[in-house]
Amino acid sequence: MVKVSVIIPIYNVENYLEECLDSIVNQTLKDIEIICVNDGSTDNSLDIINKYAAKDDRIIVIDQENGGHAVATNRGMDLAKGKYLYLMDSDDFVKTDALEKSYKLAEEKQVDFVLFQAINYDDDNDIYYKTEQYSMERVANEVQDKIFNYKDLDGDLSFGITVTPWTKLYNRKFVEDCGARFPEGLIFEDNVFFWEVYLSANRICFLKDHLFYRRWHGNSSTRAGDQRFIDSIQGRRFIS
Repeated sequence: MVKVSVIIPIYNVENYLEECLDSIVNQTLKDIEIICVNDGSTDNSLDIINKYAAKDDRIIVIDQENGGHAVATNRGMDLAKGKYLYLMDSDDFVKTDALEKSYKLAEEKQVDFVLFQAINYDDDNDIYYKTEQYSMERVANEVQDKIFNYKDLDGDLSFGITVTPWTKLYNRKFVEDCGARFPEGLIFEDNVFFWEVYLSANRICFLKDHLFYRRWHGNSSTRAGDQRFIDSIQGRRFIS
């Protein structure tokens, strides 16, 4: 069995895609599959994916009509064969030892998912900076190297854990067993997926290492308008 399936939904990210793919194909953990789901891109994203796939047989290219991030991610998860799932954003990048470190810890601790830290990258100004949202120092200091779940965090349901899937390495069987999916048609679908896995998980561990780089640029989804925040509120209804 492949150790990790990396799922990358892709839509019109030609300016950032090569840096994203370089960070994945050059991972120190080599036993991975890389499922690239081109979600109807109208730029050169598909050409870039095919160029990489021609050089690396671990890359699986799926080309589909535009259905949205959730549709593309769910399709990638349906095709995954790895013991673990890593859900990557196509305009971001990771440290080349991210999968190896998180995989080794997941195997050592036998957890439902590993949680790790991220750092922000301001693409417009070429600046790296940390925030509590993605560093999650509060939960890191609370749990340290212990196995935990949401019941262990003083009754605080989320305890400041970011909902983003790219700060987590998931056991694929656990995700399938709890039935977690990304609801289609919402922008902030990460919220629904997070709560499904978080409230179902019995064994979580924290890897105190900033392994992911969250790129901020003019087209970032979290810089969009009010309708997207309305979608976020609507998404909470799925878990209420």
